[in-house]
Amino acid sequence: MKCLTSSLNKIGNRAVKGLLLDLDGTVLPENNRPTDRVVRAIVEASKKIPVALASGRVQDDVCHFARLFGLTGPQISDNGATMMDPLTGRAINRHVLDSDVAKQVVSELRGSSSRVLVCDAGRFIDNPDDIKDWQITIVMAKFSNEAEARSWVDRFPAESVSTYATVDNLGEWYIDCTAAGIDKATGARDFAEAVGVDVSELMVVGDGWNDVPMFEVAGTGIAMEGAPVEVQNIATAMTAGIDDDGAGLAIEKYVLGR
Repeated sequence: MKCLTSSLNKIGNRAVKGLLLDLDGTVLPENNRPTDRVVRAIVEASKKIPVALASGRVQDDVCHFARLFGLTGPQISDNGATMMDPLTGRAINRHVLDSDVAKQVVSELRGSSSRVLVCDAGRFIDNPDDIKDWQITIVMAKFSNEAEARSWVDRFPAESVSTYATVDNLGEWYIDCTAAGIDKATGARDFAEAVGVDVSELMVVGDGWNDVPMFEVAGTGIAMEGAPVEVQNIATAMTAGIDDDGAGLAIEKYVLGR
């Protein structure tokens, strides 16, 4: 395992010109209230470089927390499928599932999961019967445990659907389904292009399996303590867990230079 301090020189020699932060388990604890230290670090970082949240949460949630942190630039929701303006709440661009594929995914998951949620043309919908446009950026299905959620990761053909098992800040397990090839790496590339930096100049901080794609494309990846081994193995460095303000510590050290 890489420690936070041992990789300082390596990271210090690489220019960080943009920052992407996962939400649940990285900056948001169970009560959805980030600590003052984390808020301050994000606010101060945003005065130096472009900062975005990159989450599997839907558009409205990401906009809410972006405003909490005072972020005004493009933000990433729907596990990388949507980039939006947090001030207006409007999408800048979307990567949508093929409508026939989306209907198949929703149908299969309704019969097996306890809850199916979707984002349809930017609207959060908690009852699939209410889907109107079938401009689906993400389908989220809740399962009772990790094993059940992870068993669905390979159920849908990869050429049609990208599927990730995720756990929220309450410890509840979901699978997130987006269009084929669309994930947080997509969001990282979209964000980098929008703010005028190379994706290799981004620093990302995360703690989950769905963060792996953005770790793979960013120049610097900081994994939270307790992150899955798949994340730790490709991280540039580790930081403390969420209970010890790990994201704030990483920002202070590598972005704010403290």
